[in-house]
Amino acid sequence: MRNRISCSAQDLGQLDPEMVHSVVGGQVFKIGNQYFSDQRVNIVESNGTQVVAEVNGTYGVYAQTIKLRGGTLSTKCSCPSTEQPFCRHCVAVLLQQFHAGPSEVTSSKDAPSASSSGTKESKPSVEASTVSEKSAAAVDLNFREATLFIDWIQQSIALLGKKPTLPAVPDSLQGVAREWVGVIDQLNHQFLVSEEDRTDAQRNLKSAEDLVDSLTQELGTVKQESGSAQQACGRLEKRVKELEESLINYTQVSEERDRFVSKVSTMQSELQSKGAELESVSMTLKSMSNAIRNLLPSDRP
Repeated sequence: MRNRISCSAQDLGQLDPEMVHSVVGGQVFKIGNQYFSDQRVNIVESNGTQVVAEVNGTYGVYAQTIKLRGGTLSTKCSCPSTEQPFCRHCVAVLLQQFHAGPSEVTSSKDAPSASSSGTKESKPSVEASTVSEKSAAAVDLNFREATLFIDWIQQSIALLGKKPTLPAVPDSLQGVAREWVGVIDQLNHQFLVSEEDRTDAQRNLKSAEDLVDSLTQELGTVKQESGSAQQACGRLEKRVKELEESLINYTQVSEERDRFVSKVSTMQSELQSKGAELESVSMTLKSMSNAIRNLLPSDRP
């Protein structure tokens, strides 16, 4: 990925973290700063207006070339990122360049033009008006790089979609061909992740289907048990009704018995009363009999 943005700085070391943050935004700056903090940046060549570096990214080592000439900051990285106006790896390199301190210009032609006399010095600024150079990148592929890329892609074809690690990229393979390698490697990784997710989804689906089958069988068993329970409940209801009818009959018999006992008690009381009266009459008759016997003349001389 290559981009150009307007910049008023005269030295790459003047691009402080605040300026870089204001240009790339919070998320890209945060990741680039993390790369810098993790010491993933390797400065290969550096002067006041140009730095060549390598950054150990998530999916491999990417090469960066950053230039500052004529009020234009040019950034180039071999990563496949589409982050604008430049990627996280270039952010990490600029932070490394800033914290490394002022650098000396190694070539007079690379030195920025001096400010006109009498002009008040101001803090350099970076304008985020990005000029895409994708069309320029298309002409960066020479015959040597094309041959190396073809050799690498032929070795990689058998591993695409099967292995997470593709063959090593030759160090001499740079430019747009290296960007293509990064894109292919990232696509291969995404494909493998997708395949792994698909396999996990199929495995989870199979487990869910087995669980559904098991639950269906259990549901059938529960239905059978429920039918048996309903039949038993029907028999119990029938028996309860029979007992209720028996209880009603028993209650009626008990009431009849109570009435009969009451009548017997009444009759017994009446018989006792009649017995007392009869006994009184018997006593009266006995007294009258004795009186009559006394009135009769005696048969003895």
